[in-house]
Parts: sequence; C-alpha cells; structure tokens
Amino acid sequence: MKKTNRMIFLPVGLAIMLLAGTVYTWTIISKSISATFPSWNAQTLSMTFTVTMMFYALGGLASGVVYKRTGPKPVLLAGGILFAGGMTLASLAQAPLPLYIGYGAMCGFATGLCYNSVVSTVSAWFPDMQGVTSGTLLAAFGLSSFIAGKLFAALAPADGSRTWAAGLRIVAVLMLAAALTGAAVFRLPKPQELGAGSGQKKSRREPASDIPPSKMLRTASFWLFYIWVSLLTAAGLTLVGQASGIAGEVGTTLSGNTIATVVGMISIMNAAGRICTGTVYDRFGYRVTMWMIMGTFAFSAVMMILAILTGVFLLIVVGFIAGGFAYGGNASIIAPLISDFYGRTWYSTNFSIVPTNALFTSFAAVLAGRLYDRTQSFFSSLLLLFGAVVAAILLSFLIRRPGEGKKE
Repeated sequence: MKKTNRMIFLPVGLAIMLLAGTVYTWTIISKSISATFPSWNAQTLSMTFTVTMMFYALGGLASGVVYKRTGPKPVLLAGGILFAGGMTLASLAQAPLPLYIGYGAMCGFATGLCYNSVVSTVSAWFPDMQGVTSGTLLAAFGLSSFIAGKLFAALAPADGSRTWAAGLRIVAVLMLAAALTGAAVFRLPKPQELGAGSGQKKSRREPASDIPPSKMLRTASFWLFYIWVSLLTAAGLTLVGQASGIAGEVGTTLSGNTIATVVGMISIMNAAGRICTGTVYDRFGYRVTMWMIMGTFAFSAVMMILAILTGVFLLIVVGFIAGGFAYGGNASIIAPLISDFYGRTWYSTNFSIVPTNALFTSFAAVLAGRLYDRTQSFFSSLLLLFGAVVAAILLSFLIRRPGEGKKE
C-alpha cells in the first residue's frame, strides 16, 4: 500500500481554519458597515454576531452527526459553499436582515461545519500529537481575527463607502477555494497507516474509554468538564468583549491606537496559548494542563482588578497577556481531552457537543456590559470574570479521567 505523508493535511487544515475564523472580525467589520448605514444602531449590528455564535454551535453539532456517516469531504464541501454564499449575501446587504441570514446564520453554521471537520480529520492523522496538532489548528482559528481585523481596518475603513462589501466577497472566494481543496484532499486514515514505521504506537497513550455520545452524556466526568469549560469560556468572552473599555478606564490619557494595540495582544496570546496548551497536554496530561489554564486566568483577573484599583496601566498589559493565553488554552484543551477520555471512534460527534456552550456563554459579555451600565466601572465585570475562574477551580477537583483511580 502506498504510504500517505500525513503532513499534507496540516497546511490545508490551517488555511481553512484561518479563513473560517474571519467571522470573529465582526467588531471591526461592523464599524465600517455602521459608517455606511448610520441609522443602524449598535444593538442592531451586534445581533449579527449573536446569531453567528448560535449557528456556529449548531453547525458544529450537525457536523459531528454527518461527519460520522460521510467523512470530511461532504461536510467541507457544504461548509465552503455555505460560507461563500453567506459572505456574498452579507456583502449585498441594504438592510440588517441579509446580515443576520448571510453573515450570521449561513457563515456561522458553515464555520461550525468546517471547524469540527478539520480538527477531527487532521488530529486523526496525528494520534501521537493530539494536543499540539489541535492546538496549532485552533491557533490559526484564533489568530485569524487579529490578522483579518488589521486588514479590514486598513483596506475597508469606516469612511461611509462600501469597500467592506468587496472585502467580504474576497473572503468568500478564498474560503471556497480552501474548502474545495480540503474536500479533495482530506480523508480519514486507515488503521494500517497509523504508526507504520514511525513509532507512533509506542508513544501514543490509549484513550480511557471508547464510547458513543449516548453513553458519554450519561457520565459525570463529561458534564463536570462541560461546566468547567463553560465557566472559563464565559470568563474569556467577558475579557474579549470588554477589553477596550477596561483598558480605556485605566489608560485615560492613552490614544485609541495604543489601546487597540494592547487589546490586540489578547488575540496574539490566544493563539500562543492554544499551541502551548496542546503541547503541555501531550506531555503532562489533563490535570497539569487544567491547572496551568486556571492559574493563568486567575493571575490575569487579579492583575486587571489591581490595575483599576491603582491606575497602573502596565498591570492591564500583563493581565491581557495572561488572559489571552488562558482563554486560548481553554479552547485548546477540549479536543485532546475528549479524545483522551472518550476515544476516537465517536470523536467527531463527541467533540462537537462541547462548543454548544456558546449558545449561552455568549451572553456573558452582555451581562458584563449591563454591570458596567449600572456601576460605570469595569471593576464589577472583572469581579464576574474572577468569580467564574474561582468556580472553575473548585469544580476541577471533581473532574476525573474515566477509570482513574480504579484497579486495572
């Protein structure tokens, strides 16, 4: 049998994830759209991203179910066409509804399809490097918002023109090309292709179990982990959603460009955290990785709280660096842990269930915003963030790998 070089799957996967992650540049894109349609208020535009996150979760679930039956090709094909169609529809918008349907529902659902399919396929070829592989893919997904955001801000400024529409159409074409390439190249490995002549079988840790979603959903370990991830996701979304305001409250004399640069560090460290977390998981397992994430998040919250109390802007910089790293780590731990705890056979479906927390954690930033409206300070928002991290720390003591502590 002709041996396939598994490395060919990684760059294709990275390209798809990088382009799919552009949906997270909505805060930048919406400024340009708002300048074109000044009568559309912030609430009207922000609803687009809320719809995006909800359909992203639904797309991930659909991908998990379909992928198990068909493999990656049909899922990526559908995702690419839907994403391109959604961006094109959004680029033609003369009213909010096409944005909700195109950018929100269609692109959000397509992102969920592609996200799950890429991570499931590429990580299947690297059973000996589950953490670092998924972490690298997710780093591209997270870094996309920073890169695309800078490009949109430079090439499609908020000057009242419709240059943002051309930008959306360019993303549509690129994403379609990347997804079609993935559909042509991607396939799942055959058992004899894993570890052949590479020593992978010796270095690979066997999963604790290999069970379908119906059984996984009846385990305490899954629900404890699901709540743990949700708490830290809510903390991360609070940080991301309020970062500009938090930095502005402390750095009252700093320019908007300086504030934007400091906020951008969250995205950079988010990507770094995803790669680092995957590497740590491969080497030290879930327990050390979880404590690294929680410890970094707690440190971030303390630094930002102290910054508001003392007015020292350097503490904000340190807090953003640590918070971005921890938020990226929280996203990165999901893929290797689901594989490690519940096996590879049903991995794509099991993995797709965890991101459904976006259906409710996406409202964390809204809650933080309301707290600010009442207190006129982001101190209360940071207390909310810190409380979520403390709850995650307490919950972590209950999370156990299936079979851990039992005699073989």
